[in-house]
Amino acid sequence: MKKLKERFDTLSDAIIAIIMTILVLEIKIPENMVQLPRLAEAIGLFLVSFIIVTNFWYHRMQISVNSDRTTFLIFILDVLAHALLSLYPLATKMLVEFDIKWVAILIFGMINVLTGILLGVMGNLMMCDVVSELPERAGHLFQSWQNRRMILVSISDVLVLLIALYFNQFGIYFYILSPFIEFLLNYKQGRRYEEALNNGQTFKDLLERRYGE
Repeated sequence: MKKLKERFDTLSDAIIAIIMTILVLEIKIPENMVQLPRLAEAIGLFLVSFIIVTNFWYHRMQISVNSDRTTFLIFILDVLAHALLSLYPLATKMLVEFDIKWVAILIFGMINVLTGILLGVMGNLMMCDVVSELPERAGHLFQSWQNRRMILVSISDVLVLLIALYFNQFGIYFYILSPFIEFLLNYKQGRRYEEALNNGQTFKDLLERRYGE
């Protein structure tokens, strides 16, 4: 299903570009000075959503680049993740306009939690072929690291949701923390992978060197 993966990767970029465009188009131009605070709030929420969507794209790119094929299950999870991601413009608009703030925050937060879980499961499934080619101990250690990472990201997303619900007037801006936590978790691995590629190694070689010791 290599062709399917290539086509959906292209579609994914288009979907994310459309989502980002809709996000900015949802910002209403103020008609007077009184509406400027509302504009500032809308821009702030747009930036939060923009960072989260960008992080989704970056995380998906990281897990996708290490495998040149997909399975039907991974494809279904990918479709579901993009379907949820497409709701971000609606959820962001609710944060600005819906009168019961905690309801809007809950919807926004659940989208964030569920897309993160779907990406984590996709990452584990995409790594199955690579893990199966590693020595048993190295494969087990890498799989354990993958599972711990997915659990940690899910817990951090839930905690941010709870904080946002508790401080519902400004707590939604804590969602800016989620992409940075995700980035820090990926940073060291990304650097090692980049160094391995520069030295003519593959992702499999990198895993054998790191977890086979």
